[in-house]
Amino acid sequence: MKLHYFHGRTPLHTLVLWQGRRRLELHIKKVAGDVWSVVILAGGPDGQPEITRCRGPYRDREKAEAALRQLAGNLLEQGYNPNRDEPVQWTVCAQRLARDLRQQAEANEGQYRFDPEQPEPTF
Repeated sequence: MKLHYFHGRTPLHTLVLWQGRRRLELHIKKVAGDVWSVVILAGGPDGQPEITRCRGPYRDREKAEAALRQLAGNLLEQGYNPNRDEPVQWTVCAQRLARDLRQQAEANEGQYRFDPEQPEPTF
């Protein structure tokens, strides 16, 4: 298997890829603090994305960008063609997914304290 790495000299925050009439948008979004995620949106050229996926979390923007480049390289191997000049059209959907990830992370944060006086539950 030959791995392809999508190279570039400038920072890559978003990328649009096409395969026939199939559109893919890759976004790097901040989830919380120094936590980043790669958001992938796929669908036809008109309307809203039909498929959404997230990759991550990554502990800094550079790692998220490296993941986006690696993912783009794999998509090039599958026949997708990049179009760096085309504007992204699903930024609101990508922001919503990042917000949902942030809310899930906040819901899972908690104050846990070990109390040696409290007995372990038995099942």
